[in-house]
Formats: sequence, structure tokens, C-alpha cells
Amino acid sequence: MTLVVVTGAGGFVGAHLVHALKTRQPSVRVRGVDVRAPEYGPSGADEFVLADLREPEQCAAAVAGADQVFALAANMGGIGWTHAAPAEILRDNLLISVNTVEACRKAAVGTVVYASSACVYPNSLQRRPDSAPLRESPVFPADPDMEYGWEKLTTEILCDTFRRTHAMDIKVARLHAIYGPLGAYSGLRAKSLSMLCGKVAAVPGGSGEIEVWGDGTQTRSYCYVDDCVTGLLRLARSTVDRPVNIGSEERISIAELVGRISAVAGKEIVPRYRPDKPVGPLGRVSDNTLCRQLLGWQPSTPLDFGLRRTYRWIEEQVTAVRTGEEAHR
Repeated sequence: MTLVVVTGAGGFVGAHLVHALKTRQPSVRVRGVDVRAPEYGPSGADEFVLADLREPEQCAAAVAGADQVFALAANMGGIGWTHAAPAEILRDNLLISVNTVEACRKAAVGTVVYASSACVYPNSLQRRPDSAPLRESPVFPADPDMEYGWEKLTTEILCDTFRRTHAMDIKVARLHAIYGPLGAYSGLRAKSLSMLCGKVAAVPGGSGEIEVWGDGTQTRSYCYVDDCVTGLLRLARSTVDRPVNIGSEERISIAELVGRISAVAGKEIVPRYRPDKPVGPLGRVSDNTLCRQLLGWQPSTPLDFGLRRTYRWIEEQVTAVRTGEEAHR
């Protein structure tokens, strides 16, 4: 039986990937690996291994016997986290990535899929809200987004070197702003869309004010997690040997996003903008030309559809927490 290992299986994308593997490929055995158990319910993997992949021995044991490895494990979070813990992020992720690639080499893993990020792209290409969509080729001269982006770019180089030197089948997916249910929606680790959903859901009654970082003009493209998982699975089965974007081409400003979330919630929300807070790139949108060419596919879930599903899930979590707190008092 084919053994597929998903590192970072306790996290957001990893949890969805495990579910998709068991649903779409029931004949495979799935081993989930993470330093912590999934936050929102059981993993669904055939086995779940608690392991610290910063330790080479634990990493080697985690991928032992694997035919395929999806390397998603990382110390990551939203812009609040990348600004709060840059040294921790860089250290942890370098250790995790180097250990994982080397362990897969020693274990003769058939296929490795590494989850990189749009953060590898130069800041110079993302300085305006209407900046051109990001294609895969222009990553040098290197100027990635903070330490998180530097680690992702370094590991891409590592993957390419191991592919050429050791004839490893390593594929690289550059993920763009993945969102959906089961993701963090509060605290420093929450990403922008989920964070905004959480803030709106927490507003009592039908109207209120929320804090929004930046001035609202910065733009993004958000990729629904089901599309992301499908892209990772397609990439794993392909012969692609270069980085490929997995993201949406649907551009939206943060101000527009607040409006759409408010409409889904049925609330009158007044954004209180904070230009003094970190905002990241002013314009980041995926160009899916290469994805269409190489995989014959591209993410296609409309933002409004994914947003409704995501907000409803987050609203349920916020309500449950509030009810629990009230019951406790």
C-alpha cells in the first residue's frame, strides 16, 4: 500500500490535505506528522505522529517508508506573527526544511512536494495596489517578503539542487493567501481574510467597528483551500520540475474585502484603518499562466463562494467561544 506522509498535518492546509487524500485516494495510507495535534477535531489520517522536525532523528522517523511526502510543516502565521518572531521563524523553518529534504533523500522517497509561498517574490514587484500579477520567473535579484520569504526561497534553491544532484523528484508549489475553514481567525497567527472574518463575527448585534491594518487600498488574491489541495495533488502526479503558482487571479482590495465580509455577515461594519500597522506588499496577485500550461488546471473557486463558507465556519467558532465564556461566568 502506498504510504503518503503529510508534514504539518496539524495545521490548516495540512488538515485539509489529509482529508482529501483519504477521500479521493482511499487506497493510500496516510501518515500525518506535526509538532501538535490538529486544533479542530481528529486528523483523519491512518496514523498521526507527534514529531519535532527541527530534530533530524525525528524527521527521519517521520518520513521512513514513505512513497510520497507533502512537506507543509512550518512555523508560520499572519503578518502580525512574521513581524513578531522573525528570528524564530527563520531558524525553525530552515531546520525543518533542510531536515525534511535530507531525510527524504536518505529514505529514497519517490516524490516530494514542497509548499513554498508567494512571499519569495521581490518586494519591488509589489509596491502598488495595481502591481502586475506575479509570474514564476522573476525572483532574482532576490528581495523576498521578510525572513519567512527568505527561508522559502532558500529552500526552493535547496530543492532544485537536490533534484539536480541526487535525481530526486521534488516539486515546488508557491501558495498564494490560502483561506477556508479550520484556519486561525484570531491572534498573531491568523491571516488577513480569516482575521477580518473573526473580527466581524465578534461584533455584537448588527453593527459596529473593527480595526483594519493599513489604509484599505492594498490588494490580494485569495485562494480557497479546496483549490489549493487539488493543486498540490495534481502537482504531485505531474512531471513538473519547476516552481508553480497555486493561487487565485481574482484581485480585491482590503477595503472591498471588509465590505464583502460585512455583506455575508449581514452587519453594518465601519472599518477603523490603521496605516501605522504592518501591511506587507501593496499588491500581490497570482499569475496562473504556468499553472494552466503545466497542470492543465487552475484554482477556480469564486471568492464570494469561499468567503461564505469560511465566514459561516468562523462565526460558529466565535459563537461557541462566546457561549462557553458566558456559561462559565
